[in-house]
Amino acid sequence: MNKAIMKELLFAHFSGRSTALQRTTIADWLQHPENQLLYVAWLDEWERQHLQYMAEEETAFELLNERIDAWNQQQNIEETEERSELPVRRRFAFVQWLAAASVVLLLVAGMYAGRSHIFYQTIETAFGETRHLTLPDGSQVSLNAHSSLRFPRFGFGPRSRVVWLTGEAAFSVQHTPTHQRFLVKTARGVQVEVLGTEFNVFDRPSGTKVVLSKGAIQLNYTGAKKAVRGLRLKPGDAVNVDAKGNLTQMRIDEPEVSSAWKEHRFNFNSTPVREIVELLHDNYNLRVVLKNQEIGERTVTGSFQADNSDEFLQVVAELLEINYKQKDSTVTFFE
Repeated sequence: MNKAIMKELLFAHFSGRSTALQRTTIADWLQHPENQLLYVAWLDEWERQHLQYMAEEETAFELLNERIDAWNQQQNIEETEERSELPVRRRFAFVQWLAAASVVLLLVAGMYAGRSHIFYQTIETAFGETRHLTLPDGSQVSLNAHSSLRFPRFGFGPRSRVVWLTGEAAFSVQHTPTHQRFLVKTARGVQVEVLGTEFNVFDRPSGTKVVLSKGAIQLNYTGAKKAVRGLRLKPGDAVNVDAKGNLTQMRIDEPEVSSAWKEHRFNFNSTPVREIVELLHDNYNLRVVLKNQEIGERTVTGSFQADNSDEFLQVVAELLEINYKQKDSTVTFFE
């Protein structure tokens, strides 16, 4: 079946006008992976032409709770008026209603999750891997190891450009003629808002750090007891949020160093060994064991390039003047 006929058939299907035989044809057609992306693209095109109601699961759950509360109130009134009449029947009717409502909510949640998968894509990197990608608006992103970036599959909306980051990434944001803002959201509640600039965002379990290299950004942080909103940063400014949620602001002489990892370059300036241990875990999934406490109290200073974990370990061991041995994913530092 050629594309024109298939597209017409799918549009009829999206409108609810397909027959059982046509639905079988569509199901067979979707068995081929190359047709699945085409299906998504045509669905997006059809929905742009036929604006649909998008269910919100939060609203649905609120509505369910309201109905349950209303039912409970009505039940209390009825029990007061006729305490002994048909209690089993009422309970049975409510159980039936609640079961039906639960099924509806599950369907709504499933449709919402499916829609999210269709309209958003997530790019992930493995341990030890970095990746460069271009977003739909032309903005450039370098994704560090063990990180993920989620963004709209078919382009950003007219008002804002929103991406979700886990891990670490360096951004070079493309300015738009309409001054459309660009938002980077993290799990810790740190949100970076820009119009066009270069900056690095680090978001790991140990904390979150934002470093601005060029342009200007505005930072919001909702994770603190007192929310921070509209904090404006200039080139060289950095904001750090530790694991406890405490926010600090500082100045950095060479902000571009924060994204040197894009070229597999590492820059340390009296960096504690504990931070090196965290980096080895975050970037290479390595567990470090220190044979004595004295090693953990040392610091590392130096700039070097390492394309993989083996090269990284060799250089760090030389800078610390120690030895190391590795077995599977465990590395031991010793004198």
